[in-house]
Amino acid sequence: MATTRTATGARKLIEATKRDALAARRKKLTSLSALIRRRLATVVESFYDIGVALTEIAKTKLYAAGGHASLEAYLDAEKLLSPSQARKLIDIVKNIPREQALAVGQERAYALIALSRATPEPDSAVELIAQGEVDGQPAAKAPVRAITAAAKAQREKAPKTPAAKAKAKADAAIEKGVRAMLRAAGVPVTAVGIGKDSVRVELPRAKLEKALSKA
Repeated sequence: MATTRTATGARKLIEATKRDALAARRKKLTSLSALIRRRLATVVESFYDIGVALTEIAKTKLYAAGGHASLEAYLDAEKLLSPSQARKLIDIVKNIPREQALAVGQERAYALIALSRATPEPDSAVELIAQGEVDGQPAAKAPVRAITAAAKAQREKAPKTPAAKAKAKADAAIEKGVRAMLRAAGVPVTAVGIGKDSVRVELPRAKLEKALSKA
């Protein structure tokens, strides 16, 4: 009889613990939902905070505490923002630190992530923001349209065979090395062309003359 009472007490304790845990998760979900709603009013400045909140909800599956089967179902039920927009914000948080993301803005940050994935060289959105170039200008200040076009162009010319991919990767590594070497020397580069037996570097004459005058 005592054993039965002990088992019943243990079962009640487990159930109470589960209820408390679920209540805590529901409270956390409600708190993050409220934060997202507040930040949506000033989304230009607060997009990163929204991304952080969404990342936590997705990573810990907090949406389940509200009775939702997925992050998408939760967003749809709460009428917060579209799943595609949520994925973009989560992607930004995963790939770019807060300071950099806020400096370049939401749309440019996501566009640079897409460009880094499209290019064959092993770069990242962080590297592009710090020292990359798009259409002859710093990537951190390039128009989103130009960045998107560059990413599209890279995807369209992406090699299909393993051998072609390996060559493209090697060429990209050479181009990146040449650009880094010239940048370190203070030499501005307009374009770098990788041929079969040679590497062609295009330099803007005016800027080159200015750099040489300081040498």
